[in-house]
Amino acid sequence: RADAVVDGEAIGDIGVRLRGGLGSFSRFDGKPKFELDFNRFSGETRFGLKSISLNNMVSDCSRIRESLAYATYGLLGLPTSRTGYAQLFINGEDYGLFLTLETQDDQWLDQSFEDGSGTLYDGKYVFSTFWPLIVDFGMDRDHWFDLEEGEDVGFEDIGRISQGVTRSFQTGRMDPTLKSLVDWEQLTTLLRIEEWTTSGDGYQSGPNNYRVYFEPGKPMVITPWDRDDTFTTNQADTGSSVAVHHTPDRFSQQASSLGQICFADEDCFALWEATESVVKERLVDGELHALGEALFSLLDPFYDEKAVRDETCSAETGRLEAEAILDYLQTGEAEAWSEGEEPEAACSTSSTGTKRLLTPLLVIPLFILRRQKRAWTLL
Repeated sequence: RADAVVDGEAIGDIGVRLRGGLGSFSRFDGKPKFELDFNRFSGETRFGLKSISLNNMVSDCSRIRESLAYATYGLLGLPTSRTGYAQLFINGEDYGLFLTLETQDDQWLDQSFEDGSGTLYDGKYVFSTFWPLIVDFGMDRDHWFDLEEGEDVGFEDIGRISQGVTRSFQTGRMDPTLKSLVDWEQLTTLLRIEEWTTSGDGYQSGPNNYRVYFEPGKPMVITPWDRDDTFTTNQADTGSSVAVHHTPDRFSQQASSLGQICFADEDCFALWEATESVVKERLVDGELHALGEALFSLLDPFYDEKAVRDETCSAETGRLEAEAILDYLQTGEAEAWSEGEEPEAACSTSSTGTKRLLTPLLVIPLFILRRQKRAWTLL
């Protein structure tokens, strides 16, 4: 339990928990990720939301990757979460800048789909003993999907997809039933966006960090979650550090079961090919670049390494990464930092139809957390 103050306004008793997995989880003595549950104890919503996530951006020196990645889905008409930023104070101590992320819950489903009463599952990896294992369809791991929203149907909806996946792999062609159960046009657009944003930890490359929604009477769709591993930094052949990188063999990146089946099916692959020009033209038409520039300007004071708790990125590295991403958003082509050089203290990253247009919220809220007796309570 905690008491919270947002921009000077006390919002009452809320619930707070730590979030994060491999690469992003941290204790309080570092820079942890949080979920703020506004109605955990009061039953009330705040700012039109039941809860919100605070992402620590520990793998993002640029500070703009996640907001821009989520925005790409909204610009192409796919369900996505809104984002913003917050400077967080806990018990009076400055924890630095956080990304605020809209929770994908029943309220979000109602706003993003015609019918929000269906089932929503989380498809992130699961630890088996001491080793993380991916969760996907047709792997005998249907029960490993986490039910986030909707009625518990014993994973029957997930099972129908998995059965179609298994039949498709057995016959070497897309199962007719599976063809009707999945929104393949939406899926190919999502996979293309993951490629364009060089996602190294999404559905096509994990599979990981994705949600699946079964809207009553409609095919299943996949929505993005945890977009911190996008616009990733890789080493070019020259030794320069670049902001984005496309894998020459796009087939090798289709680790997901549905991606493999789609690429092996003539009609589905045609949908994939048709998305290339649409996605690129829409994402380099200036709107996404303008958003990136606005974020860059907004966050300029926070690139100072002293302003961010547990920071490993220098202010120079953060600005250089952001500028390289902005160049990519403007041209669609990766740019090197400088010939044969890499900035010091580079950030560690991996190499590898909605009702509204969801774009990032440019707000800086303030949160304060204090401990009373044995419980965290919100001021």
